[in-house]
Amino acid sequence: MILLVDVGNTRIKWLLWRQGRAGPGGSLLHKGLAPAGLGERLWSGLERPSQVVIANVAGAEMAAALRSWIQQVWRLEPRFAVTAATGFGISNAYTVPAQMGVDRWVAMVGARARLGQSCCIVDCGTAVTVDALTVEGKHLGGVIFPGVRLMREALYRDTRQIPAEDRGQATVFGQSTRDCVWGGTTYAVAAAIDGIAERMEERLPGETQRLLTGGDAGLLLPYLRGRYRLEPELIFQGLLVIAGQ
Repeated sequence: MILLVDVGNTRIKWLLWRQGRAGPGGSLLHKGLAPAGLGERLWSGLERPSQVVIANVAGAEMAAALRSWIQQVWRLEPRFAVTAATGFGISNAYTVPAQMGVDRWVAMVGARARLGQSCCIVDCGTAVTVDALTVEGKHLGGVIFPGVRLMREALYRDTRQIPAEDRGQATVFGQSTRDCVWGGTTYAVAAAIDGIAERMEERLPGETQRLLTGGDAGLLLPYLRGRYRLEPELIFQGLLVIAGQ
C-alpha cells in the first residue's frame, strides 16, 4: 500500500494506492494550523503503508513535521518529490528547475504518463498555473497568476467599500457588490485560462489536449469556453509514476 500526499498552499490531499487500484483518501485545510500536529490528524487510524510519496509546496516546516511523524509512527522515510531538469520523459524549460513548484512538475509527470501527447496543463489552486508540454515531453514553459480566492481577497483587503463575503453568485450581470466581485473574479480567471491555453496551442505541434486539475477545477469548468479534460487526480497520477508504479 502506497500513501500519496499532495500538500498545497491551503489544503492537504491524500490517497491510498493498493494492488493497482485507488483506495480511500481525504483532505484537510491546513492554513492556520500548526504543521506539527497534522500527521496525527490525517493518518492516526491508517495502517502502515509500504511507501509514502509527497508533493509539498507548503514550505520546509511542513515537510519537517510530516517527515518526523512518518518516521516516528511508521518507521518509514517518506519520499518528497523534487523538481528536476529532466526526468520521466520530460525536459524542464526552467533555467533553475528548483524554482518551479513541485506540484507543477508532478502534474507534468502525470500528464506525460497518462496522455503521451501535446497538452496544456491547467492547475487551479490558490494560484493558477498553465504549462505547455509537447508530445516529445519538452516543457515549453508556463504562467502563474492568482486564483479566484486570491483575487477576491486582494479586493477585500485593499479596498474600503468592498466587504468580505463568504458566498456569492458568479454572473456577468451582478446586481450587488458581492455578486460583482464573485462574477468578476471567476470570469477573469476563466478568460485568462482560455486565452493562455489558446496561445500555447499555437506553439504546440499536432493534436493537443487541455487538462484541468486542482481544487478549483470543478468550480471553473462551467465558465470556460474551450474544451478541457477534467483530471482531478493528476498530481496523484504523477506521484504514482515517481513511486515506480
